Amino acid sequence: MSKVLNHVVIQTAFLGDLFLAIPLLKKLKELFPADQIILVCKAGLGDYFLTEKLVDQVVEVRKNHRESYVAALAKLNSLEVGNLFCVHRSTRSLLLSLQIKAKAKIGFKSLLGYFVFNQRLEYKKSWPEALRQLWILSSIDQDLQKKLLQSDWSELNKVSAEGYLPQLPPEFASKNNSSITTKRIAIFPGSVWATKKWTEVGFSELAAYFVEQGYKVFLMGGSDEKAVCEAIKQRVPNCIINAGEKTISQSVEFIKTCSLVICNDSAPTHMAASQNVPVLTIFGPTTLNLGFRPWTSNAMVVQNTNLSCRPCGKHGHQKCPLGHHHCMTRISSQSVILAANLLLKVKN
Repeated sequence: MSKVLNHVVIQTAFLGDLFLAIPLLKKLKELFPADQIILVCKAGLGDYFLTEKLVDQVVEVRKNHRESYVAALAKLNSLEVGNLFCVHRSTRSLLLSLQIKAKAKIGFKSLLGYFVFNQRLEYKKSWPEALRQLWILSSIDQDLQKKLLQSDWSELNKVSAEGYLPQLPPEFASKNNSSITTKRIAIFPGSVWATKKWTEVGFSELAAYFVEQGYKVFLMGGSDEKAVCEAIKQRVPNCIINAGEKTISQSVEFIKTCSLVICNDSAPTHMAASQNVPVLTIFGPTTLNLGFRPWTSNAMVVQNTNLSCRPCGKHGHQKCPLGHHHCMTRISSQSVILAANLLLKVKN
């Protein structure tokens, strides 16, 4: 009888990046069905991945909290680790990888990575993030490597004039199939980064329009986004606030009951995409060529393409570097409503 090994995936980035790791986690389960898959992620983010059986164990760490990393390291080094895959490129994640005992350590090429990993892969900067993360498994799966090298996946980051994102290749698409026809729309107006937030007025006009069309409009997000949801509800009293009331797993379950999700370039985009629920994403300081498109074929994007200052950073900022925030303030509610209706017509 073969010995059960543990395979560790280190992805300690934001929640959206973690949802974009789902294709990697599913493939890893397929490659090692009898082994244990362990996910190392930020504190509070792992429960969904356990609930959905995407992984067998979760080890959580807290940024700038040394004790949590010491505990994680002790836990991991008490196990026999076969492969360690580090898809997060931060120095902190690389240093954690350095200290974990594993038969093979696999990560992306970098100066520090040279001393950490015995297998190093090129970071595919122009690819969608879901495929960039999946690419790390090409070191142990030659068939996957051949499939991933057969095309220039940067084309998947380009949108049509109307804002439609390209369809995903069937071999890399999610198998989830949303068939919800209820008149529910979930709006997530928040983001960790202030410059990634579309305007409160815009979201209010959007919510008012769909309430008038007979939809139930739910304002959602974390507890720190409740204030913006309440401000929108003051303008549109018939909205329903769900912010700060649901866990990640509960939020995904609720999203599955909606006919459309509308949000900024933030985690709810990827939560909706993971269920193939139609999602409309409003991009501001970030751009699609950074690779963080929703990983679904049911997606559209609204953005201001008339600015040379985009992108101003990988994540956005807490304040517009140029002081005007035109990437968001010059996106009209009419353009978002038009795109939302196009998605709803495709759905219906």
